[in-house]
Amino acid sequence: MFRFRLQMWQMPRCLLMCLAGLLLNDICRSQHLVKIQEGPLHRVKGYPTSISCIVSGYSGHADQGFAFSVYKQDHPDREIKIISTFDKNYAYAVYSQRVRNKNLVIERLSKTSVLFHFTSLLAEDAGIYECYTPNQFTKYEGTYNAKTSLNVIEDTLKASYSGPLSHTISEGESLQLECEVFSQTMQHTHLSVTWYLRGSSETIPIITLDRTLTVKPGAAFEPQYRSGLISMEKVEDTTYRLKMSQVQQSASGDIYCQAEEWIQDPDRSWIKIAHKNTTGSHVVIKALDIVDVGSFSVDIDVVSGTLQEGEKAVIRCNVLAQNLPGHFFSITWLKNNMEVVHIGPSGVQSVASGYEQRENEWELRAVKVSDKAYVLTIQHVRAEDQGQYQCKATQEIRTETGDFTRGKSQTSSEKVLRIEAKASGLAVVMSKEQVDVTEGETLKLTCGVSGASGPLSVSWQHKKTSGSSYKDVINLSSEGVMMGGTGPQYQDRIVRTFHSTANFTLEISDTILSDSGEYKCAVSEWNIDSSGSKKEVNSQSQQTPVSVKSIDSLLKLVLNSRTTSVTEDSVIKMLCSVRGPIVPLEVHWKFQPNSTATQKDVICMLRNGAISCGSEQRDYQVEAQVRESNTVFFLTVLRASKKHQGLYQCQVTAYQGMIQKSQKNSNLLAVSVRSPVFRLSLSISPKSSVNVPVKSNAKLDCIVSGVVSNFSRFAVTWMSGPQILATMDTEGVVILGPSANQEMDPRINMRMTKRQTFQLTIQEVRSTDSGQYHCSVEEWIQDPDGIWYLLNGTSVTTELAVIEKDNGFSLDKPDEQLVVTEGEQVDLKCSLLSNEQDSTYRYSLTWFFESQDQKKPTIQLLTYNHDGRLQFQDHDVNLQHRLYFSRPTVSAFHLSILNSNSFDSGRYRCQVDQYQLDCNGRWEWKAGSKSDFTSVSVRFIESKLQVQKVNRSLSITDRHAGFTVDCEITSCSSNESVFEVIWFKSQGAGPMTILTVKNDGILHKPISERGLLYHHPRPMFYSLTVPDVDMFDNGQYQCQVVEWLQTAPNNWRKVAEDKSGELYVHVVSEEKPSTRPFAVENPNKYLDLTEGESFELTCSILVDNLEPTFHYTLTWLRIAASNPKTQLLRYSHDGRLQYQSEDKQLASRLLFSRPTVTTFHLTVFNSLPADSGSYECMVEQYQISESTWERKGMERTAPTIVTVQTIESKLQVQKMSRSLNVTDRHAGFKVECEITSHSSTKSVFEVTWSKGQGEEQPTTIFTVKRDGTLYYPTDNSSLFYSHPTPTHYSLTVLDVDTSHNGQYQCQVVEWLLTAPNTWRKVAEDISGQLSVHVHVYAPFEVATSCHSGTILGTIIPVLLFLLLVIVLLMILHWKTKASSKKQNGVLWAENNPLKHFPEPGEEDKA
Repeated sequence: MFRFRLQMWQMPRCLLMCLAGLLLNDICRSQHLVKIQEGPLHRVKGYPTSISCIVSGYSGHADQGFAFSVYKQDHPDREIKIISTFDKNYAYAVYSQRVRNKNLVIERLSKTSVLFHFTSLLAEDAGIYECYTPNQFTKYEGTYNAKTSLNVIEDTLKASYSGPLSHTISEGESLQLECEVFSQTMQHTHLSVTWYLRGSSETIPIITLDRTLTVKPGAAFEPQYRSGLISMEKVEDTTYRLKMSQVQQSASGDIYCQAEEWIQDPDRSWIKIAHKNTTGSHVVIKALDIVDVGSFSVDIDVVSGTLQEGEKAVIRCNVLAQNLPGHFFSITWLKNNMEVVHIGPSGVQSVASGYEQRENEWELRAVKVSDKAYVLTIQHVRAEDQGQYQCKATQEIRTETGDFTRGKSQTSSEKVLRIEAKASGLAVVMSKEQVDVTEGETLKLTCGVSGASGPLSVSWQHKKTSGSSYKDVINLSSEGVMMGGTGPQYQDRIVRTFHSTANFTLEISDTILSDSGEYKCAVSEWNIDSSGSKKEVNSQSQQTPVSVKSIDSLLKLVLNSRTTSVTEDSVIKMLCSVRGPIVPLEVHWKFQPNSTATQKDVICMLRNGAISCGSEQRDYQVEAQVRESNTVFFLTVLRASKKHQGLYQCQVTAYQGMIQKSQKNSNLLAVSVRSPVFRLSLSISPKSSVNVPVKSNAKLDCIVSGVVSNFSRFAVTWMSGPQILATMDTEGVVILGPSANQEMDPRINMRMTKRQTFQLTIQEVRSTDSGQYHCSVEEWIQDPDGIWYLLNGTSVTTELAVIEKDNGFSLDKPDEQLVVTEGEQVDLKCSLLSNEQDSTYRYSLTWFFESQDQKKPTIQLLTYNHDGRLQFQDHDVNLQHRLYFSRPTVSAFHLSILNSNSFDSGRYRCQVDQYQLDCNGRWEWKAGSKSDFTSVSVRFIESKLQVQKVNRSLSITDRHAGFTVDCEITSCSSNESVFEVIWFKSQGAGPMTILTVKNDGILHKPISERGLLYHHPRPMFYSLTVPDVDMFDNGQYQCQVVEWLQTAPNNWRKVAEDKSGELYVHVVSEEKPSTRPFAVENPNKYLDLTEGESFELTCSILVDNLEPTFHYTLTWLRIAASNPKTQLLRYSHDGRLQYQSEDKQLASRLLFSRPTVTTFHLTVFNSLPADSGSYECMVEQYQISESTWERKGMERTAPTIVTVQTIESKLQVQKMSRSLNVTDRHAGFKVECEITSHSSTKSVFEVTWSKGQGEEQPTTIFTVKRDGTLYYPTDNSSLFYSHPTPTHYSLTVLDVDTSHNGQYQCQVVEWLLTAPNTWRKVAEDISGQLSVHVHVYAPFEVATSCHSGTILGTIIPVLLFLLLVIVLLMILHWKTKASSKKQNGVLWAENNPLKHFPEPGEEDKA
C-alpha cells in the first residue's frame, strides 16, 4: 500500500486531480449504509462496554444523527428507545434515569461514527440493539438502520493469592509467589495474568503471561528477564507462579497479580471483558550487613519442631558476603561443638570418626547447592542425632600452584535439633476407588482412623495432577479448631471437616471442575511431654482419586413423539427427555416451518417456571415432569394445522445458580399435518342422459354427498363441453362463464335448491344446446386458524339431447385440414345450405377455437349478432387485431387470421342461430346448428439464413491502421427477421467473444479495456473495426449471426444461426523491446489430489531490476476436457480483481492473493473432480506513458497439471444375520445398524430401516436423514430411535405383537458435502437381516378351559347324531320286513327262501 501511494504522488498533478475528481464523484453517488459492530457480543455484567456504529455514503454537511434502541427476548417485536444525539427526551422511562445519570452515553468519534457506552452493564441489558440514522434528505437511498445482538453473562472470573502476607529476605536471595486464576464461563475466553509491584511512589508491571501464553517482562524488569533472573510459568490449570532470583532492594513493596479475561468478537478482534486483582504479599528485602569487602558471616537453619526417628533432617548453612563468585569456603557442621561433617573448597566431603558407616550407607550427605548455600542431609535420624548444631565457615585462598590456604573463619549461632522415638499405632484408611461427583454437587470424603491413643488433628490436601504438589484444603487441630483457614480457591464456598468416633469427614459444596484430582487425608497424633508441651507422636496419610463431571458432559437430550403424522385439527404431543444432573433447566422449543429455512422460538419455559418467547404461544401448551431418572418437557399443539408442520427441536440450558453451565440442542423431529381424507361423490338428476323438446326448459341437478364436514363449502362449475357456463363460489355468488354469449346469458340460471344440490337451468333450449354437460365441485374446509382452503374436487357428466322438428335449416359441415406457413393468412368459412333464403330470417354467428393444448379452455373468438353487431372477445388483444370477419353473401360467413403463428394451431368451428320477428316485433329464435371442426396447423418458417463465408488473410505492418471484420448476410428466412451479431477471436485456445450486437441493437463488450468501432451501414451488413493493433491482436476473427422473428408482442423466436468465413490477422509490426524484460515461472508442474483437498497455484515474475513504474495484469486460465478454456479471474494493472468464470460455485471456492510485488497466488478450496485440468497464468506488463497505460510485453507460465481423484468408497455395514423369538410382547426387540468403515471423516449418513415379510417387497418403517431429521412414513408410535456413537444406530420396537413378524434390515447411504449446499452420494450398503417371530400365548387356565369346552362341544353333537342314525336305520329295517310279509300272505318262516323265482318272461313261456 505504501508503494502504491508513493507511485501515486509521482504521477503528474493533472492525473491526480482527475483521479480525485472520480473518487469524489463515486463517493457522492454511493448509497447510505449503516454498519453496527458485528454480533453476537458477549459482555460481563458489572463492567463497562460499548457498541460502535458507522455510516458510509453520507454526503451531508451537518453531523449525522444517531439513535439506539433495544429489542428484548421476551418481546422481540417491541422497540424500546434508549438514547439519541438529536433528541434529549428520546429515551423511554425505563432508560431515562440512566441516561440522565450519564450511565448511558453516546461518544461522537467523527461526523459519521459514534460509540454507545454502558458505564456498568446490567443483566437486563441483554437484547438486540439497533442503530438508527434518520434521513436528512428527501430521497431514500440505501439502509438507515442496523442491528446487533448483546448477551450479558455472569462474572465468573476468580483470582486469589495463596501465599504468606509478607516476606522478609536478604538481597541476592530468591522469591517465589503463586496466585490462582480461573473462569467458569461457558464462552470461549482467554486469560492473561500480570504480576505488579506497588512501591511507595508508583505501581509497575513485573511480568505478564498474556492471552496467547506469551511471557512479556515489564520495562523495569526486562534486564533481569533477559538474564534469566525472573520468570513466570503456568502450573497445572489455574496456578500462575512468579520466580525471582538474586533479588535487589528495588523489588521491595507489595507484589500482587492481576487477572484479565478476553473474548474474541465476530470481527476477530479481542476485547477485555473482566479483570480482578488479588491481595498481595508485602516483600521486604534487607541489604547485606557487610561493610568490608573481604568480611563475611554465617547463618544456620535447622528444621523446626521435633522429628521422629527414621525421618529426614536438613541442616542448611548460608554464607553472607559481597561478591561471592570467585571466593572459596570450607564448611564444617558441629554438634555440641564436635565436628560431624566437613566439605572442602573443592566440594570433597569428609566425616568425623563414628560417622563413616552412615556415610557409606548414604545416610549422611553434604553438598553445595549455590554460591552461598550448603546443605547437610541426614536421611534417617536417630535419637543420638539430637543436640545443638553450628556451622563454621573458613575462607580458603587459592595460591598460584592451585593449593588452598586457610583464611578467616566465622561460626554461626546454635540451633537445636530435637528427635523422639516412635510409640504410636496410628492407622489411616481411605477408599482407593475413584469418587465421582457432578459439578455443583457437594463432595463428601471419609477418612477412617484407628490405633491412636492421643488427640488427633487432620489436614486435608488436594493436588490436581500426579506431577503437581499438594495444597491445603482445610486443617482441623487436635482441639477441634479449624487451623489456617481454607485454600484460596475455596473461599467462596462452604468447606468443612468434622471428626466422629473413628472417621474424619470432608465436605466441599458447589464443586467445580478444578476440584478433580487426588485428595490426601493426613492425620497426626499428639501427646503431652513431661514439660507440659504438646508434641506430635505420629502422622499417617492416605489418598483417594476424585473426578468432577461437568454438567455439560452429563446432559443428554432426546426428542420424540408418537404423533408425528396427524390429521388437521388433531393434537400433537412431543416429549423432550433430558437425562443428567438435577439442576435448574430452561427449555426453548424451536420450530422451522417447511416453507422457510429459518428456525424460531415458539415458546420457552424459563428455569423459574415462567413462560415467554414467541408470538404464537396460544397455539402451544408446555409442561414439565421431574422424574427419578430424567426430566421430561412436553410440548402440545392443541389444534394442529398446516402451519404447524415442519421441524421441531428443543434447546435445553442448564444453570448452576446464576451461571449458565451447558446448552444443548436435541435431534430434529419432523412433524407432518395431513388434510382430511377426501370422500366427496357427485350424482346428476336426471341420470346419465335426458331428452328435452326444443324451446322447453332443461333442469340439471348436481347432488353432493360424502362431505368431510357439515361446515364444508363448495365451489361449483357447470360446463358444456370445454365451455364454462356458470360458476358459483364458496360464498354462493354466481358468475356466468366467459363462454356464455349474449344470446345465451338470459337463458342460463344456476342456483342452490338445497344445501348440497346445485341446479343448472337452461330456458328455451335450442338444438345447439345439445351435448355433454359437466358439473365440477370443489370442497373447501376451514383449518383451525379460520383459513379456508381447497381440499379436493371431482366432477360428473350427463348428456342433454334437444329434440326439434326439421325446418330445413342446416350448415355446410365439411371436416377440413388446413396447413399454412408461419406468417401466412388463415381463411375459415361457414356457409348455410338452405335451398330458399327467406328474407324475414336473420342469423347470428359465433366462431370458437380449441387450442392444441388440451389444458386450455375453448375460446370464443367473435360473435356476429342477428342485428348486425360484431363483437370481439378481449382475452387476447394481439389475436383480436389479427382477426378479419366478412360476409360476402347472405349465406356465407368468412373469418381470416392474419400473420399466423404456431399458437394459432388448433380446431375452429362456427355456430349459427336463426331468428325471425314475431307478431309482437321481437326477435324469436327459430333454429340453430354447429359446423364440424376445421383443423389448422401452422408450420414454422424454413430457415434460409446465409452469411458470406469468404476466408481471407491480412498482414498488418502499420499498428495505427487497424483492420475491419465484415459480416454480410446474403439471405434470410423472412422480411420480418431481425439479427443478433457476435464477433469472435481465436488464438490457439477456444473462441473468445469480443463484441455482441443484440437483436434490439444493444452493444455488449465483454473485454472493457479494448477500443472497438462498430458500424451498420446497411440492414444486412455489419462491420467491426479494431484500431491501434499490436502483437496481441494476432488470431482468427469470425462473426456469428442469429436470426430472430417476432411472433407476437414481446415474444421472439430464434429461427436460425450461421457463421461467416474466417479473417486471419497477422501483425508484423515490431514492438519496442521492454526496457525491463521479465519472465514468469510456475514451481508446481503436477498436482495429484483427493476430492475435498485444497491446492495453491503460484505465478512468479522474474525481473532483473524491479521498476516501480511497471504494473502487471494477470489472468488465470484453466483448460479441461469438458471446457476447452475457462478464464478464472483477471487482476488488472490498475488493481481491479474480476472473477470471469460463469460457474458461481467455482468462483466461491477461489481465493486470490499477492503476498509480494512479484508473486501471485490462486487457492482453490474443497477441490472437485471437475477441477482437474491444466492451469496456466498469463502476465501482461504495462507502463504509463503520456497519461495512458501502454502494454510492454506478455508472458505465459508453463501449465500445471491438476488431477483430482474421487474419494474411494469404503462404506461397510455389519452384515451379521440372526433370528429372534419374542415371547414377552412388552420386552420388544432392537434392530442394530453399525457402520464398520466409511470413506471419509467428513461423511454423514442417512439410515433407513425396512421390514419384509415372505415374498412381499420390504417397506420403510423409519428414516434418519443426513441432517438428523427423523421421518416416520406411517404413524408408528412403537418405535424408539437411539444414536449412541457416531457410527452406531439402533431402532427399538416396543409393545410387539404378531404384526411385527418379519425380516428387519437397515440401509446406510453415505453423503459428502462437496461444495456449499451441494451433497454427493458416495456409497450405500445394507446390514444383515434380523428375522423376528413373535409368539403370543394365552394364560394356561383359560387355554385349558377353552380346550375342554371345545372338545365337549364337538363330541356331544356327534354322539347325538350317530344315535339318531341308528334309530332311523332300525325303523327302516322293521318297515321293510313288514311290507314283505304282507305281500306274500305268509309268514317269512313258512316261506322257502331257496325257492327259484322265475325271471321276467319265463312265466309266459310256461
